[in-house]
Amino acid sequence: MISQVIDFLDDKVFYADMLDVATRPCSTVLAAGPTGVLLRTGAGTAMMASADEDSAKTLLGLLDPSRCDCIVVHEEHAVPLVEERLGFDRHTCCIASAYLGAALPQSSRTDLSVVPLKEDWVGVISENYSMDGPDYIRARIDAGEMWGAFRDAELLGFIGLHEEGSMGMLQVFEPYRRQGVAEYLVTDLANRMLAQGRVPHDHIILGNLASEALQRKLGFSISTRRLWWMSHGDHGPCSDQS
Repeated sequence: MISQVIDFLDDKVFYADMLDVATRPCSTVLAAGPTGVLLRTGAGTAMMASADEDSAKTLLGLLDPSRCDCIVVHEEHAVPLVEERLGFDRHTCCIASAYLGAALPQSSRTDLSVVPLKEDWVGVISENYSMDGPDYIRARIDAGEMWGAFRDAELLGFIGLHEEGSMGMLQVFEPYRRQGVAEYLVTDLANRMLAQGRVPHDHIILGNLASEALQRKLGFSISTRRLWWMSHGDHGPCSDQS
């Protein structure tokens, strides 16, 4: 079935998220064929790519609305169908990015270090990053998937991997912006993913020009197609999408 997933998801940038999820052991391929793919991440988020409205309807029919809180929809024709079947009224429109090279060159700075964050940083991160609550932040830290940029013992900013595997939660504190800290964090995390044989990827909220410019500078490829994170309005953000 993985070969069918790969065959349909032929745009390696736009579908980088689904290609990554499909190969992770905790995820499930619910359907894959010549007209679409439906996945469920280990955290329960659904991801769907479909050739047309009919195939989208068929794939959505495989989802139990009572067990689906969030879905990533890769084609616009599926958005109203998700609204109808799942009742999702919260939409976040994004573009996709992915780094398809072998490694990113890291600057030879001696003033910065990137280290895994521990639980005692949950409060600080939550105060400075509003799109996901303390419980989510704590869970990402417990999973060993949040890192901080430090100068000596001082935290300058942070970054992490979302539950579904995308890069995000990037934040640099105001006094340290425009000093290359964000670039250093993104490069470090991308190289960590590459070392694991994964493709670094991200969803950028449409209009977030700063994030898009940073990733272009680092050599990420940016999709021209749009995708949508969808959920109930009271479910909270599915992802920060950078």
